[in-house]
Amino acid sequence: MDVGVAKAELDVGVAKAELSGNRESKVEMDEGVTTAELSEPLESKAELDEGVTTAELSEPLESKAELDEGVTTGKLSEPLECKAELDVAKVELDVAVTTAELLGPRESRVDLSLQVTMAVLPLRVAMLATLSRDLPAGWTAKQVGEWKDRNPWLDIKAGKLGCLVCRKAKTLLLSEKGPGLHLAEEWINGDVTSSEAKRLRKKIYKHRDSQAHARSVDIAQMKEKDTLPHFFIDIQSDLLKKTTVSFRTAYTVAKERLSYKKLNPLMTMQELNGAEVGNIHKSDHACAEIISHIAKEMRRKFVCNVKEKDSRVSITIDESTIHGSPYLIIYVRCDVSGKGDVDNVFLDLVELTNGVDAESIYNSMMASLHKARMDDDFLKTHLISIATDGAAVLTGKASGLVVRLKERFPNVQSVHCLAHRLELAVKDALKEVAGTNQFEFFISKLYSLYNQSTRNARLLREAAAELNVEILKIGQIFTIRWVASSFKTVKAVWKDFPALALHFKTASEDTSRNDLERQKYKGLLKHLVNSGFVEDLAVMKDILRELQSLSLKLQKREMSLVDSSLAIQQTINVLAAMKTTGGGKSTKKAEKSVSSGLFKGVELNEGRAKINRSRFHESVIASLTKRLPESNLVLMLKALDKRFWPGEQEDLILHGEPEVHSLAKALGEPTREAVEQFRDWKLQGTAPGKTLERLCIASRTYLPTSAECERGFSAVNNTSNQTRNRLREDSLSSLLFVDLNGSPLDKFDPVPFVRSWIKAGHRLSSSWKPGRQPQEVEPRHLWSILT
Repeated sequence: MDVGVAKAELDVGVAKAELSGNRESKVEMDEGVTTAELSEPLESKAELDEGVTTAELSEPLESKAELDEGVTTGKLSEPLECKAELDVAKVELDVAVTTAELLGPRESRVDLSLQVTMAVLPLRVAMLATLSRDLPAGWTAKQVGEWKDRNPWLDIKAGKLGCLVCRKAKTLLLSEKGPGLHLAEEWINGDVTSSEAKRLRKKIYKHRDSQAHARSVDIAQMKEKDTLPHFFIDIQSDLLKKTTVSFRTAYTVAKERLSYKKLNPLMTMQELNGAEVGNIHKSDHACAEIISHIAKEMRRKFVCNVKEKDSRVSITIDESTIHGSPYLIIYVRCDVSGKGDVDNVFLDLVELTNGVDAESIYNSMMASLHKARMDDDFLKTHLISIATDGAAVLTGKASGLVVRLKERFPNVQSVHCLAHRLELAVKDALKEVAGTNQFEFFISKLYSLYNQSTRNARLLREAAAELNVEILKIGQIFTIRWVASSFKTVKAVWKDFPALALHFKTASEDTSRNDLERQKYKGLLKHLVNSGFVEDLAVMKDILRELQSLSLKLQKREMSLVDSSLAIQQTINVLAAMKTTGGGKSTKKAEKSVSSGLFKGVELNEGRAKINRSRFHESVIASLTKRLPESNLVLMLKALDKRFWPGEQEDLILHGEPEVHSLAKALGEPTREAVEQFRDWKLQGTAPGKTLERLCIASRTYLPTSAECERGFSAVNNTSNQTRNRLREDSLSSLLFVDLNGSPLDKFDPVPFVRSWIKAGHRLSSSWKPGRQPQEVEPRHLWSILT
């Protein structure tokens, strides 16, 4: 049976079929529709794309307006939702047509093809209607396809044209100089349009043949081949040099903890000195972006190096308040060279916006580690310990941060900062010994007297000048500061003793003062020149000197857990010897002064010491032993240290093997292999094997203290001061990473960072400077006189 078919041009309109007869009759079509007699089935999808066959329509197409709105009539009653439906329909059409060709009789194939054609007709019309809204004025969908095939760089959106390759190469082209290399912003931003198709074609031809576009195409090809870095070195070395000047200057700003705004005068100074500094990258915003990029690249290189070297890591964290906001600081300790060169590296500074509870701190810490690309898989096999200051929110047994971390990574060891535990031991000893409270109270009165009154501080300096002696500043004692600060205060009172006595005596006899003030200074003088106070001062000075030395040792960067344990035991032994021999050198000197009745030229009054010397020594030793015991981890690590090996050969044979076995098991190393290599090392003197060497490096990776975090917050206070208290979290973290981890200025090579900067799409310093030029400062007549 012959079938009547109507062929409609879709960009003009859609035919309306008037079905007055049977399928054998001719269909009258509107808008220039041709008539054809089909005796063969539809051969391919191409015929469907060229026209729409109409057959057995139960309802005519209502109007072109409805089709333009994407609404189908007949079997489809809902508007077209999205382009995805069109794609699905197109696929279904392909399948259906292929199926029709494979079916049996010719008539059946024709019927099936016609049914599929009529099902997809409204979809194709709606698709073209949708696409027509994004076409430039006067263009058809077919023209758009042809132009994009000939010019793949064309970007057509919302009826406007743009250039994809010029947009990507904008940064690089702005750095080149020469005629014809200026890109129009309308092509970069995709704003090219015209009311006439002819003018639009001319614009395309003009842009396609421009030097700037040709250069953009070359750069795009080089990017695909990854030859862009070599391009900068070989072709634009002079332009790259100007950018390195900007990077080196911004690096100086970070290392010297200067304000971002200092970049501009530093660049101006270099330009006046003859350096080529380029046109841009002189503002505070540019300085912040450059430092952030350097820090980001440094952090990426560091983490990649750790993973490449397969180094184990320990972390230490601490929380503090910066300008009213809580922050978390994170340090990482690891082997940075793969050869046992263990170092502490600042990783990140995170603002605790969700609170300072254990869960919030834990989530912030893990988010920072993941951001640095230390994922859970890496941490499970490489994170071996965490050191904290012992705060309840961090080390709480029920739900502290350490508990949460161990639930996720069971093999992680927890270390309570030994320096903080030393402070707790000192406080315990002070509570147990009578007389220490009176000593602390008197020193605190001296601190308040000179710290809160500039007049008293001036009078003390005048008294010292009269005696021709130098004075030390008297600080607080036994506060939240390290024990080293307490020793400095006691040492200052010891050295300033004659100046203090003279000032108190002068003030007590000063008639310009009222009776109450004179009596106050008279009481201070009486307490100061008491022989008992001098003896107490000497005992405190001797003990705090040893504790200060221990505290400073524990805070050293290179200190390991084993070294710390050795230093603690050594201090305990020294204090025990001092107790046996009657005290240190200060105590013995004070005893001689008390016997003579004269201390540093000041006459002493007879009195009795308030602090029991022997009891104080015993209390300090007991507190150190209780607060700083050797943990199981330290016992395992000591087996790898030759300083703790027995001297007798018989004792050395099996020494340390259980500990090495336990350590290897905890770190996931082959236990038997580790023990055999350890045995060969200690008995035959051979070099440690690879497995044993990894254990030795890991033993130095465990952090004994969280002192690095304290140093980090000190750097934060110097960087983010009262004049720079609005730095964002990322900016502050970047500044600290460069400042604390970066090499000295003379060792810094900016070229690798400039390469990554340009590859990321940023501009060179030699780029064209848009916008208004800065106005010159109005000159003053004074300048001509002064210069």
